[in-house]
Amino acid sequence: MIISKQYISPVAKELLRTNPLANEAYRQIIQAIELNATELSGKFVINSSEKNANGVVPVKENIYARLEDEYGWFREKPLPYLVEAKKGGPIDVYNEFEQFKVGLEFETGNISSAHRAMNKLCVGIKHDDIDMGVLILPIHTLSYYLTDRVSNYEELEPYFVLLDEYPFIVIGFDADEYNPQAPILPKGKDGMSQRAIHKWKGY
Repeated sequence: MIISKQYISPVAKELLRTNPLANEAYRQIIQAIELNATELSGKFVINSSEKNANGVVPVKENIYARLEDEYGWFREKPLPYLVEAKKGGPIDVYNEFEQFKVGLEFETGNISSAHRAMNKLCVGIKHDDIDMGVLILPIHTLSYYLTDRVSNYEELEPYFVLLDEYPFIVIGFDADEYNPQAPILPKGKDGMSQRAIHKWKGY
């Protein structure tokens, strides 16, 4: 996969410049994204035969699995503030680098879901449950071939100004290649997704 676009807040830039733990967390996330592939050649190839053809969950699952298996990240970190409020869910993926805590959300829903993910990470930062937040989502070009109405980087971009005072990174990823003959990525069974008739090839 290609990292096509990034927003790194001024606070996050300073952290990456001065804090080795922030740098290590960022390196692991970047590597997990870039090594995500759909074939043995090491490329992430997306079926471009028609709009909304592919699911996005397999993309997320491969990245999560790499973070878990190779770097010891774990899923579903509850935020005490939200637990007490009985609203919202846990952070998708989390790791604690000694005393530096990082929360990551991978957005597979619509734009409202993307805003909730962004806000959830900001709440975690504000209440000292995490020290840096990272949001991952496809760019617009790729989202055209993914599940209907999945949010994209450009759609959320006008609101990044709200993150300027937070240690926050937003990453927009793209496919290495578009090919109408490539295997279609299966879709989930909830939201706007439909049952897949094609089998995920994995690595």
